[in-house]
Amino acid sequence: MPRNSAGRPVPANVAWYEPDDDGTVLVDHDPELGGHVTCPCTPGRGTPRFGEQCPVRQRQFMLQRRCGLCTETIGPTAQMAFVGETNAQYYLEPPLHQLCAAYALQVCPVLHAAGDGIEVALTSSYTLAEDRITGVTADRTLRRNVFPLGSPAAYHLAVLEFYLAFPGTPERHAAPTWLTRHAPKLPARTG
Repeated sequence: MPRNSAGRPVPANVAWYEPDDDGTVLVDHDPELGGHVTCPCTPGRGTPRFGEQCPVRQRQFMLQRRCGLCTETIGPTAQMAFVGETNAQYYLEPPLHQLCAAYALQVCPVLHAAGDGIEVALTSSYTLAEDRITGVTADRTLRRNVFPLGSPAAYHLAVLEFYLAFPGTPERHAAPTWLTRHAPKLPARTG
């Protein structure tokens, strides 16, 4: 996996920017997705933009049930973790292996600092919906709507950016409590 300047792996769904990137959102159209946001980034090239997801990889990981940190497939019956705000109905970040979730909670400064404001939702299944851009306001704020996965209306009316994962009957835990009780400890760093 590509690493940041501190030597830690960068989650696979993070967007990367090269020096000449002006941040322009690129939209393409194809027969399968309709209008959709694309991303020209290449993991490991340029600078990772933590907190910002590559929409192409995010959608790929959600559809293929792949871990958003390590990119490996999560087994069809394996219990996976979603990390996010307490009592979230859906998640924008792809699922994680439980070990990858433990790692993220231990090394990500934002997740670590959020404490009890972050939870781990464990589930073996999820359903997807589409987060699509339906317009832009006068102040350039994007208007969005959630559509069922594969909605013919959405295909013609809006631009797909991300998939949203709705976990099936999640077992919810405050992140610090889950990390203490259920997650394996990472080896101590040396040097």
